Amino acid sequence: TAGKLARVLMRQGKKPMLVAADIYRPAAIEQLTTLGRKLNVPVFTIKGMDPVQLASLAVTQARNVGRDVVIIDTAGRLAIDEELMGQAAAIRDAVQPDELLLVIDAMIGQDAVQTAAAFQDGVGVDGVILTKLDGDARGGAALSMRAVTGRPIKYIGEGEKIDDLAEFHPNRMADRILGM
Repeated sequence: TAGKLARVLMRQGKKPMLVAADIYRPAAIEQLTTLGRKLNVPVFTIKGMDPVQLASLAVTQARNVGRDVVIIDTAGRLAIDEELMGQAAAIRDAVQPDELLLVIDAMIGQDAVQTAAAFQDGVGVDGVILTKLDGDARGGAALSMRAVTGRPIKYIGEGEKIDDLAEFHPNRMADRILGM
């Protein structure tokens, strides 16, 4: 999703930098690095570094090399994982982002609502990216997440390809939920 978001922002004339801050899944770092190469977008990572320090250094580096957007890809979080939620809050405090987006899988259904509520309470969120709407999920959780967080759904993931991230349109989601 971070790579897909970078692609969307590039189309808007932005110069993003990706930050591979998921230190818990080495494959995540490699995957983001591969995507960065495909997109011709720099990926900042330092193996073994604390994600909070990594994010801070990345923002400084982005400024130094003329990048105007930094997308920090962190480890996935569950509502019950207090350690990772604390880490997300520490990253937020360290880098003072202009926008904090929660990426959530539409396939988890109403559990998405509890995760969104916990993330809003623990870290705060400015918007939501709802992924995997190309599968069987109809997106009913989208309505609940909007109500729980008070924040808009900004984008939806509609497939596996790098261009499969679309701007959210409420009327289309309503049609989907109603099976139209």
